[in-house]
Amino acid sequence: MAFLEEVPGGLRVRLSTWEILGGLTREFTIPSEAIVSDERVSDGWDALHGWRCPGTGIPWVIMLGTMRFQGTKDFCAVYGRRPGRVITCTGFRFTRVLISDEK
Repeated sequence: MAFLEEVPGGLRVRLSTWEILGGLTREFTIPSEAIVSDERVSDGWDALHGWRCPGTGIPWVIMLGTMRFQGTKDFCAVYGRRPGRVITCTGFRFTRVLISDEK
């Protein structure tokens, strides 16, 4: 299960070994100055938009990896219809980071 960890200078996205393999990415840190907003959503799946490329996806079960939409890239670790967080960034490799909360 992906989770966010506060570290000096930003937020670290921690991933399990399976998430690294399924999402075709590594753990990364979002610098504090890149974070525009951090909001909670009741259903992480509803916040998704675009096409998965690359990553793993089964509709309403798992979306793991990069989603691309009109020239932007989002990192997603969304599981089922769980609540989660949407972190909007600027000047970072991902426009948004979507992470489901634990059960």
